Amino acid sequence: MTFVSFAIKYIPRMRSYHRLKESNSPFTFSPENSGPEHQRLTQSRMKRLKTRILTVAAFVSSSTLAMAQNGSTVIGQVNSDRIPIPAVPFVNISPDARSAALGDAGVALSPGQDANGTFWNTSKLVYADNDAGASVTYTPWLRNLVGDMWLTYVSGYKKIGKNQVVGLSMNYFNLGDIQFTNESGTNTGQFYSKEYAIAGSYALKLSNELSLGLNLRFINSNLTGNEVIAGVALRPGRTAAGDISLFRNGYSPEKKWFANYGIMIQNLGGKINYGGTAQAPYFIPTNLKLGTAITNRLDDKNSLTFTVDLNKLMVPTPPRYDVATGKPLDGKKAVGDRGLFEGVFGSFADAPGGFKEELQEVTVSAGLEYSWNKILAARLGYFYENPNKGNRSYVTAGFGVNYQRVGLDFAYLFQGGGQINPLNNTLRLTLSFLFDKKQRIDEAPRDNF
Repeated sequence: MTFVSFAIKYIPRMRSYHRLKESNSPFTFSPENSGPEHQRLTQSRMKRLKTRILTVAAFVSSSTLAMAQNGSTVIGQVNSDRIPIPAVPFVNISPDARSAALGDAGVALSPGQDANGTFWNTSKLVYADNDAGASVTYTPWLRNLVGDMWLTYVSGYKKIGKNQVVGLSMNYFNLGDIQFTNESGTNTGQFYSKEYAIAGSYALKLSNELSLGLNLRFINSNLTGNEVIAGVALRPGRTAAGDISLFRNGYSPEKKWFANYGIMIQNLGGKINYGGTAQAPYFIPTNLKLGTAITNRLDDKNSLTFTVDLNKLMVPTPPRYDVATGKPLDGKKAVGDRGLFEGVFGSFADAPGGFKEELQEVTVSAGLEYSWNKILAARLGYFYENPNKGNRSYVTAGFGVNYQRVGLDFAYLFQGGGQINPLNNTLRLTLSFLFDKKQRIDEAPRDNF
């Protein structure tokens, strides 16, 4: 995420936010501009600012703790660790308890009676068991550090005939309250930060084994309202983005073993701007997601599913910089100087370390799900990120219960390898509903509930 969103993520617990006298406020300063400008921020102010930021925001995006450990500063999408950092990272946070319990994997899971396919892979909803479904998820966020941040996700779908599905979803992130003060400590205002994304979905069955899905999403990031900081008028950031996905359905009533495959490009859309003439717009977290889910039907009531997702953030990797001049090396452009398509599609080959470094930017999500009679499920998962690219790793677990047309899912995140994780003990609760229940034995995957 950018410095604007990065800084504001910590503001919900930064009850005293100091305006700087320098014209290069944190919201307009960028190390991409020049090294000498960076020196205008005193060491004490930088230390105070960075400490507050890292206290709360370190795990909102994929990379910040590693940067804290290495002593680097993240401002204006640039960092010495060369970690891609987009704005509005909340749109990529796993929104539901089922996939969260599976290590954040879900692009190839059979939809069964799951309405959260609008996030993971819209195209698979044409193979859902029911004609319509809806779900709502609640996630307390960073509760080891703060008490007023939370996410909620609401989604639903409706089949139109046998081959089409429409859906609607909303992702809402409450970041808590900000209390602004000036350098003398006088309270100058209070604001409740919030972000949300609303998406419409459409899926089309191309054959009994292949389907296509599309999402169109509006993103609103209101971090400071219309506050003026160091003479800079800030404003909510807004943009639009789309998803495109494919799902290959491997289910067959005659097969004991079968495999599904999914691929999705998420959040392909315009950059986002929070105001300030000196600040370039920020990339949003466009993401390539591909995966598989392999199911073994042990008997008529019991099944095991192993799933794995690979994710590559399609956001520019910061270049190496000349320490003396502050200018990019190797003929690379600064992140803020790259155009939308140049930055997004060039992200597969822009890492200064070459192909080896590009591979380090791929995260792995893996999970195992046991299902009994489509009534009970137990889940275990693991998430891994390379130590050079954020160093997140954690174990997840959860369960699901389904009774008639109502389902309840629970997920819990444990500390894994890597650094101490403020997301430790994060839980998610999902409540789902089915409507106009109609089994489609000839079409729908049957490995889950």
